[in-house]
Amino acid sequence: MEKVTRFVFTTMLLAIALIAFSICSWRIITTFISTDGFAVTSVHQVCEQPLNNRCVTHYVVIHKDGVQHDFLPFGYQFGPDYPREGMFYSKDSLGFSYSINGATEQWPYLWQHVAVLVLSITGLLGWYFAGGPRVIREWLKGFKA
Repeated sequence: MEKVTRFVFTTMLLAIALIAFSICSWRIITTFISTDGFAVTSVHQVCEQPLNNRCVTHYVVIHKDGVQHDFLPFGYQFGPDYPREGMFYSKDSLGFSYSINGATEQWPYLWQHVAVLVLSITGLLGWYFAGGPRVIREWLKGFKA
């Protein structure tokens, strides 16, 4: 029973740490390297039918090159007060700051993502030093026998 408990604990720790590491590192990297510039012309909500119980805000934007399209920010791309109609947003590559109507603002969720990334690395190290590889090898031996 102890082997099963240890296997479940180490496997859960590995899974949670890997998922957190993957999501946070991906969001940090994509935000850091992304380049964009657009003006928000209108805002509208798209709601799930038939109950209208799940609504998502869409933005009609015009890019610097004059192309207009529907824009849906990825999770945590902007703070809760942005984007708003009539504002111009610009982001240069290799940085975490945006220019919003000429004022520079930092990506609001950078430190939360960094904290979770550090915790996930700590979880991966904890998994390793708790004997995670050994536990998995022992568990796999049980199937060969």
